[in-house]
Amino acid sequence: MADDLIDEFVVEHAEFAIDSGRFATMKPFLDTNVIVAAVTRDTERSETAVRVLNDVDETYTSVLNLMELRTVLTKKKQFERDRVERIEQRVSSRTTVTFPDASDMMTANQLQDETLRYPMDALVLAAADAVDATLLSFDGELRDHGAKRPQDLV
Repeated sequence: MADDLIDEFVVEHAEFAIDSGRFATMKPFLDTNVIVAAVTRDTERSETAVRVLNDVDETYTSVLNLMELRTVLTKKKQFERDRVERIEQRVSSRTTVTFPDASDMMTANQLQDETLRYPMDALVLAAADAVDATLLSFDGELRDHGAKRPQDLV
């Protein structure tokens, strides 16, 4: 069933159109929880996540988010490893995947030192900032530091 859902996500994502201009000036950077919600469709946030993904043209995420996605889908959601690999490949082919460099690590370290954010949160915020993108997340703590709620965009 989840394979059908990811197939539907991929088809919808590939055929979207931006009519309202809501995202014209925003480069959305997807937090792991947005991707998980779109793929699994097992929470009330899932519809919102899919709608956001269908309404945006160019999305970004980090290899760190893909690593976290792999862990969440395998360990928490109990997906089979080959299924997770297919999902990861599809997400990777439809987003721009960024790779943190030394300056991103320094930015994340400074942010973490100033705010005591979780290290992963600081790294994801730094990764989004590095490509001048807006982090989309359901995580309230990340929104306290500039991330936007996906539901505010649909």
